[in-house]
Amino acid sequence: MTRLPARIELSGNAHETIASENAKQLPLEAGGVLLGYREGRNIVVTHALTVDGQAGTNRYVRDDVRANELLEEFLAGRADDDPTGYIGEWHSHPAPSGPSPTDVAAMRAIAKSSDVPVALLVYAPGRTDPFIGLVAQRHRLGRITSTKAEVSFPASRFAPLGPLPDGAVRGDGPVFISYRQSDGTPHAESLEGLLRAAGLVVWRDNSDLRAGTTIDRLEQALTKGLSAGVLVVTPEIVYSEIVRERELPRLLELDNDSAFSLCIANAIPRVGNGSKCDYDGPDRLLRLSPARTLADKKQSNMLAPTGEVEIVRDLLMHRVEQRRPRIREEGRPFSIRVQTRPTPFALEADEDDLHIRIKSSDNGRLPSRDGLEHLKTTLPLTGDAVYASGAKTARISGGAHLSVALAIGAALPETKIGNVEVLDARDQIWTSVTPEDDPITTQLDSTRLIVAGLRQPEVPDRAAIFISLTPAPDETAFERLLHDSTQPFTTAAVISIAGSDRIDSREAGRLSAAIARQIKQLAATNGRAEVHLAFHGPYPMAILIGRYLNTLRTVVYEWEISDTSDSRYSPALILEPGIAGGPITDVLVLEEQSGC
Repeated sequence: MTRLPARIELSGNAHETIASENAKQLPLEAGGVLLGYREGRNIVVTHALTVDGQAGTNRYVRDDVRANELLEEFLAGRADDDPTGYIGEWHSHPAPSGPSPTDVAAMRAIAKSSDVPVALLVYAPGRTDPFIGLVAQRHRLGRITSTKAEVSFPASRFAPLGPLPDGAVRGDGPVFISYRQSDGTPHAESLEGLLRAAGLVVWRDNSDLRAGTTIDRLEQALTKGLSAGVLVVTPEIVYSEIVRERELPRLLELDNDSAFSLCIANAIPRVGNGSKCDYDGPDRLLRLSPARTLADKKQSNMLAPTGEVEIVRDLLMHRVEQRRPRIREEGRPFSIRVQTRPTPFALEADEDDLHIRIKSSDNGRLPSRDGLEHLKTTLPLTGDAVYASGAKTARISGGAHLSVALAIGAALPETKIGNVEVLDARDQIWTSVTPEDDPITTQLDSTRLIVAGLRQPEVPDRAAIFISLTPAPDETAFERLLHDSTQPFTTAAVISIAGSDRIDSREAGRLSAAIARQIKQLAATNGRAEVHLAFHGPYPMAILIGRYLNTLRTVVYEWEISDTSDSRYSPALILEPGIAGGPITDVLVLEEQSGC
């Protein structure tokens, strides 16, 4: 009598195929065929193929035709002396139970027509030992025997996680984005851009994973001070060991700290309704089912346009909630650092309440269109966050394109935010409130220009205004703007300064309010004209003037430096702070202009 094999050895490849297919098909059963060879008394399973079939919650019948096709395809490319071939069957049991009498009978029937033992693997992930093996064999005189077999499979390639160290949660730390690259990259990129534009520092593998062992670097990022995490769940995350074995467990541990916030970005469509997400999907695909670990947390629907914004708003308000007690206790300003040019990294995380970064342009001249689109989405949230902090003053530092500075100022209007201070590169403060020691050495000089265009009844009035905060301004580029415009301007003016060569920071409040009054008067006397604003001056003044644009529709231009004498002002943004969704209502920078 031939002795039955003692053990079924499952390769890592076959193990992953069975486990991931079960996760995808839950709550239905899944199944297929096993491929491998015999080695002494053991059966070695090298591959598991998934075969479609009739599946229910407690039933699986494979499609025999499809199974034969898959077997032929698999065997067609193998060498003649390759022993790998059909070795048995597998299917899953969502209700954690072993082989049923029907399963045993089916295997005995298969063994009846086979000269070698055949294996059955039942995968029941809710059990302590999830794989249950059975081997059936035909003997002389046609007698069929079946018996249980020990099942072995490779241990995880990951070492067990140690305890979280002190300082693993840090209020001003980066936001970690966890995702599967194969199909989660577009979601991760978009969230990264929005979170950075909203003022949150981001850790993402493509920019922040340094040289060295990936697992070690990931562990450092996950344990050295994060403020929040976003888990992007896409269909192919079922294949990601890194997310399942390292990132998810750490994020769940961190989420036990109330100072940490974990957001679930769900991109798994619900069966029968592709616009709604399947809230059981994350647990199923990450092999947490039947536990409802993630289903019981808030999930944002990434299949809807509002899903990303919901995550950004949640994390922004979480940041404000963490900061508000200290801001009130110390009576300090709400601090915002702004930068638009250098490439951002997670290392930039510091004590600022927000650090607004937009995607940098490849050519470094104009802001990137993608970055401005992100800013368009997040600026309304920024204004709300500053207001919700309860701070009486917003203090802004850093440096940015002047069109961005005007937009940020427009997001912090005088009607909503009490005082705005801007810290320049020399640590001087430019404030919207005129101080008592204003030296009043600088005055404004306004010149009305004659333009070729005449008022046309069918065309809305347009006022072109050049603000140059230097004496005797060079108007060459502004004149080119007037000349090249495809639509006529009703009026044009230059506002410059007189009395000093350089504005004293203590004059900023008085001058910014006076410049804003002149802009509004010019627009009002021309039928509430649309303002086309070219600005040349200190970055702090752009922010402070932007605060007063709330009643206007303003097309903001950006200085586009050229290697030739062809430098010009190019339209960058439309600002309408007074309407819903403002202050940025349109981005006018073209992709080829921004070099993206």
